[in-house]
Amino acid sequence: MPSMNAYLDDFGKVTVHINRNFYGGRSESFHITGDKGYSTQMLITGIEEHSGYVRYNLTCPAGLVFGTSYHVREAHGLSVPLEYRMIVNTQQFNDRFFYNGDDLGATYHWTHTDFALWAPTAVSVTLRIRNHGTLESYPMNRGDKGVWRRRIITNLKYATYTYFVERNGEVVECVDPYGISSIGNGRESAVIDLDEISRIQDYPLEEISGTDAVIYEANVRDMTSSSLTGTDENGTFGALSQENTSYENMPTGLSYLASLGVTHVQLMPVMDYCTVDEFHTENGYNWGYDPMQFITPEGSYSSDPDNPYARVRELKTLVCRMHKHGLRVNLDVVFNHLYNVETSSFHAVLPYYYFRYNSGGFLSNGTYCGNDFASEKPMVRKFIIDAVRRIMSIYGIDGMRFDLMGILDIDTMNAVRETIQSVKPSAMLYGEGWDMPTILDSSLKATIQNQDKMPGIGHFNDFFRDMIKGKTSDDQKYVKGYVTGDLGLSFGTLSALCGNVLNDPFYMRFDSPDKSINGIETHDNSTAWDKMHACCSNEDRATRQKRQKLMIACTMVAQGVPFIHAGFEFAGTKRNNSNSYNAGDHINQMDWRRAVYNSHLIEYTKKAIALRKKYRGFRLHFARQIEKYVRLSVAEGGVIFYEITCSDTPNETEVLKVIINPTFDDKYYNFESGWKIIFDENGGAREDTFTEVRVPALSLYVLAK
Repeated sequence: MPSMNAYLDDFGKVTVHINRNFYGGRSESFHITGDKGYSTQMLITGIEEHSGYVRYNLTCPAGLVFGTSYHVREAHGLSVPLEYRMIVNTQQFNDRFFYNGDDLGATYHWTHTDFALWAPTAVSVTLRIRNHGTLESYPMNRGDKGVWRRRIITNLKYATYTYFVERNGEVVECVDPYGISSIGNGRESAVIDLDEISRIQDYPLEEISGTDAVIYEANVRDMTSSSLTGTDENGTFGALSQENTSYENMPTGLSYLASLGVTHVQLMPVMDYCTVDEFHTENGYNWGYDPMQFITPEGSYSSDPDNPYARVRELKTLVCRMHKHGLRVNLDVVFNHLYNVETSSFHAVLPYYYFRYNSGGFLSNGTYCGNDFASEKPMVRKFIIDAVRRIMSIYGIDGMRFDLMGILDIDTMNAVRETIQSVKPSAMLYGEGWDMPTILDSSLKATIQNQDKMPGIGHFNDFFRDMIKGKTSDDQKYVKGYVTGDLGLSFGTLSALCGNVLNDPFYMRFDSPDKSINGIETHDNSTAWDKMHACCSNEDRATRQKRQKLMIACTMVAQGVPFIHAGFEFAGTKRNNSNSYNAGDHINQMDWRRAVYNSHLIEYTKKAIALRKKYRGFRLHFARQIEKYVRLSVAEGGVIFYEITCSDTPNETEVLKVIINPTFDDKYYNFESGWKIIFDENGGAREDTFTEVRVPALSLYVLAK
């Protein structure tokens, strides 16, 4: 701890900490000093004794000017810079400096580029531009609402830049928080001509969302990092954009995704993250939940990380190529924290504003990542809204999945929904609604418990996961679910199958099935197959494969939005690694040998997806429809009957009957009228009608009439 720190914590309030090693932490008087001989004594209103320092609460003279450098001088002659601290979190500060313009960042034109940076407490800002190898610096001009501006009249199409921000007694260099791209490892932001990016050919698709969607979670690197993928390069945007690749007659990469029948591919984080050296990707691995720049694409996925246009162009090409193959693209975005506060551009530009702090001035840590992004603050909320709008517009994205959405606030998430749907009306928005211990009132958090306050926003349904598969965490890996052997969960499973939208006697979590994102596994935790190594360890492979098929089928016939993690469809394994975020390619990559070996499971998954897409009864959009058309019951032995009656045309009524038999015995059922078997233990259909149906052990049947 330095000898003394001085903080401007509110209008009219200065806080000083004096280290006990400096005169025992004692001082009799304090003055605030500034330019041109300015000096005013401050009154001591309180003294607090702490173990290593003494805290002084002081009055502060009115009329201090933001953007001016001040010092605090104590009685022994020690003078330190006055740091703008908790004052930036006051309502008065927000009222004075909230800026609603849409021009922050670098806006390119062939004759000039406009730079705008919101930095209300900065004393000065200098723009440094690197253009064709030449470095030049330009002082920026402070304008209204604390926005610093500079227009450079020349063509800066291939220029890069940083800001030098003088604040709190020091000058720091940083990239642009609104930067659209950067050079390798985020060293400098880049000016980008977006007209060039917009010329990449796109392939518009029919807009669908909600329960009509089938989401497939994939990682850009994992999809092609294996040499067996057959792509010209591996682990990049370009590799995943390559068409017509295969391994032993099985499509790989993009062709594999297109073959499944899913409607949306959810890409794990593709915006710039910290812990992989973009120039030496072979030396590191990370999923990307360690964000550095929110709007800039990740350079390790680029063919040329030092070329700012390459990463932007290649991400846009990947999205367009997926559209060409009928795949919509959702992005997994991480707006809940930064990898490192001290090295972030947000802290550089305006310390203490963009992150949550407790009353003692310490960072909130509800994310367990060291900090929480303060979405409830007006300019933080504005940044998130601006960021998602730019990402949607530049890349043609079809939806967003918010990591640790419960850290963010309800108003921000509702504003995000309005924003992305103003760009694309069918854009999906969903996330992790877990209630995390961030410093934000529970009533304000974007959690599952507050789903009724967030229309049109989905949440991962861990109740569905836990009922069908069993608990996920390492300390509960032996706990079974309904499909993995605990038939006592049959009644709970009824609630899961109806998207948790029905009330008593069912368990209601959501007011709309569109909000229930139903996944058995995600990138987090063990795969379902690895969990069965523990909870079904006494069973042979063939039995566990039947349970895997049951989990796949339950996901596709349940009300809500089905979600598949890459590899789930072929019993993927992470070799019992339950937290593989940095475990490397050999654990995380798509295992094409395993996919070939378990190709029968992939074919079953394709048939289950096709079944869902064919029959509207599995895709009801409203709770009132489920209440009207769905009947659920448990038969002897814990077998579930799940019947859906709905009409596609005024003169024709279609009835679907799902029978889930997770027991070790074949079950026989007699019906008064004949039923067609449209989905059997292998996903097959039969032409004849039956009044007696045998449902084999560990299988799901779908009947229709």
